Amino acid sequence: MNDPSIKKYVDVLFPHPPWQRFTYQIPDRFRHQICPGHRVLVPLGRRQMTGFVVDFIAHPGVEGLREIEEMMDPYPLLTPELLKLTHWISTYYLSSWGEVIKAALPPGVHRKNRLIIRFCGKKETDRKSLSENQRAVLEYVRKKGEISYEGLQKRFEKRNLRSILGALEKTEWIAVEHVLEKAGVGIRSEKWISLVREPESEDIQMLEKKAPRQAKMINDLVTAGGGVCRKDLKVDFSVIRKLEKKGWIEIGEKEIFRDAYADAHVRSPKSFRLTEEQKSALSKIGSALTKGKFGVFLLHGVTSSGKTQVYIESIRQILNCGKSALILIPEIALTPQAVQRYRGIFGEEVAILHSMMSLGERYDSWRKIREGKSKICLGPRSAVFAPLQNLGLVVVDEEHEDSYKQTDPAPRYHARDVAVIRGRMANCVVLLGSATPSIESYTNALTGKYTLCELKHRIDCVPLPQITLVNRSELLKKDQTRVFSPLLKERIQERLNKGEQVILLQNRRGYASFLQCQACGAIEPCPYCAISLTYHQKNYRLRCHYCGFEKAAPDGCVKCGGATLRYRGVGTQRVEEEVRKYFPQARFFRMDLDTTRRKGSHYRMVTQFEEGKADILLGTQMVAKGHDFPGVNLVGIISADTGLYFPDFRSGERTFQLLTQAAGRAGRRVCRGEVIIQTCSSDNAIIRFAMDQDYVGFYQWESERRKALHYPPWGRLIGVHFRGAIAETVDRAAHAFLDCIRPGDFFEWLGPVSSPLSKIKGIYRYQILFRGNKSKDPSGRFLRERIKQGVNDFYEKTDYRHVRIRVDVDPIDMM
Repeated sequence: MNDPSIKKYVDVLFPHPPWQRFTYQIPDRFRHQICPGHRVLVPLGRRQMTGFVVDFIAHPGVEGLREIEEMMDPYPLLTPELLKLTHWISTYYLSSWGEVIKAALPPGVHRKNRLIIRFCGKKETDRKSLSENQRAVLEYVRKKGEISYEGLQKRFEKRNLRSILGALEKTEWIAVEHVLEKAGVGIRSEKWISLVREPESEDIQMLEKKAPRQAKMINDLVTAGGGVCRKDLKVDFSVIRKLEKKGWIEIGEKEIFRDAYADAHVRSPKSFRLTEEQKSALSKIGSALTKGKFGVFLLHGVTSSGKTQVYIESIRQILNCGKSALILIPEIALTPQAVQRYRGIFGEEVAILHSMMSLGERYDSWRKIREGKSKICLGPRSAVFAPLQNLGLVVVDEEHEDSYKQTDPAPRYHARDVAVIRGRMANCVVLLGSATPSIESYTNALTGKYTLCELKHRIDCVPLPQITLVNRSELLKKDQTRVFSPLLKERIQERLNKGEQVILLQNRRGYASFLQCQACGAIEPCPYCAISLTYHQKNYRLRCHYCGFEKAAPDGCVKCGGATLRYRGVGTQRVEEEVRKYFPQARFFRMDLDTTRRKGSHYRMVTQFEEGKADILLGTQMVAKGHDFPGVNLVGIISADTGLYFPDFRSGERTFQLLTQAAGRAGRRVCRGEVIIQTCSSDNAIIRFAMDQDYVGFYQWESERRKALHYPPWGRLIGVHFRGAIAETVDRAAHAFLDCIRPGDFFEWLGPVSSPLSKIKGIYRYQILFRGNKSKDPSGRFLRERIKQGVNDFYEKTDYRHVRIRVDVDPIDMM
């Protein structure tokens, strides 16, 4: 970066297009205040735009630069550390720096520029020179008088609207104006009534005689500690005004902090005795915390081994050092339980950030962290950008989870890997935890890049659950509609008779995966996606889980007219039907995307199940992650094969992790739990490793397969995806892109091919997978540079304007 002592010019980036830097002159009034990270208002063409200062420029090489118009905040929204981190993300993940800055800040703070079109009212005779499209647009604007560009787009979406507006503006039929919108979020305040002076008993007695309502209000204020919100005072405003005139009170504004979890039940911390394994792990981690040096620790602990307590003790130590801590969790759904646990110990030091909070709640939490009022931030992947000051510890719980990878929109970063980079930049400790670490992280631990800490035993030496495999294919030969094996049905009844709880996992929602005609075998596909429609029993609908299309389920085959349609595949709704049939007295919750759409619904189910208000919890992978239910002693996995045979080299790893994590919900307290796994692949190595709960064996087996194919972590991957409305055009664009890539001996590619999910929402999908050789390009820098240059050349040398390119560095999803 340039010398900050010479403050004459700055480079500004926008958190929206255009993505390139623009240089501006600093007015004298801002020269001693402005610094990188500040949000500023600047002119751009005829518009006013909000952008972010990213660097000082000593000699721009251009004269007559325009000035910054306004500094929009008292302090930089982006700290130097976050500015550096966002720049690294943009470089590594091949996205624009502006896109990363947008992702790093709470939504609502960015002020957008809107295009407003107004009718100017020329004579009717002048319209003869206009084209048919121009007349149609003009007539619509005339009727409206004034309309936004977005409003016109909805009405004339398939016409060349910008050129039409340009022609109409040039002939003065319309006026086009750029208007800067207000910020979508701000500080919330309420009227606050405060006592100016403490009343004497004589004052109260006198007021009670002459003005009893005034006396009562003063007594209420005294009881409330001298101040109260206006809306909480049940008195007329005239009473308030009279007391203000007499000098008893003053009326002001007080900021209201919006907290999404203000009403969350907070657990009182329990006395806890650390195990020897926990003490050993904390000794290694604590030494690094004390030194204040960067280091990454992988805490590999079996389920219910006390990993969370290691996090808590590490956070205690870093807070005592006067530093802050960041805790990442894999799912928003796990936030309520995590809030209970961490706020029960650290109280209001814990601030929460995630995308399901309202704009105001998220903004207030972000400011609380930025201003140093909260030293701990808790949240899913986007919380990796929390503006914590003096960061001392980053915790990534369940570090193996795919949900840490952002897919769309860009930047497509992996929060675990970004957390490690942030730890290195802040010179702090990064603690990764999992019962089933990712292959990449465990390899880093074995090669010495990370420090391995192991918790091999459960708390209080409770044994791991007993796991039994049931060959589901034998059951389906007798009855294809059967959901429960006799063994699973028997074990569920036994647990219910004892007053214990049961978790049932089926990682597919809906009633049936598809309806199939028994006569011709036809399956009803989604008209917009290359996928079958899923049958949902509620309202008898067929629904696409990718684009949302739905229709009434037909009475017969739409292809041959056959009257018999069969349900194929089992979803959570089908399992629910069986549960109600065989266990009618059981209290029951179903937890999947269909039942947890409303805010707080997941939290209510989890809390009520934890409190023993339900006997059976059925769900998708939501029920397998991170929950601690003391009453659960049986876990039933309806079909372990779901996802096992996906065309993705990580499908085996995901299946092993899901089965192991689900099994870990059973028997976490006193007695040994039991797990019944139903599968049609009882001889599959992945299923066997999960049954034996043998992570090391699985790691060795999976590693050999990946080494042979140079897949991560023994190779680097970059996926380049092509999207467009015409399949042939997308295919040609993908081949044209390859022509823009300069060959090298440090990488190879697979494709172009149609993606496994070849069409979604009417858009065709093709992909090329680039595989880098780590021995010749260890950091992957050369491969990223080739891809970046290839994208630039593609846009400059080809004319595939209607094909969108999507670059995914270190992809997780191959579909």
